[in-house]
Amino acid sequence: MNKANESPLKKRREELGLTQREVAQVVDVSVQTVSNWETGRYREAKLTLSQVKALCRVFGWAVEDLPDDFRASS
Repeated sequence: MNKANESPLKKRREELGLTQREVAQVVDVSVQTVSNWETGRYREAKLTLSQVKALCRVFGWAVEDLPDDFRASS
């Protein structure tokens, strides 16, 4: 994936100097799940509300900053 098409999640993680493993630990998901987010496979990731909040905290984002097609499970 070239930088122009880079995932906003990957871009932000790298801006913060975080590894996929570090994000996975904070959000309580697998490293594979973080990789899926970064490659656009959001539907495969079923997040709880607390995990969405943790992801927003680690990235310093509001929920509105998440990609539009990124959803928590109901």
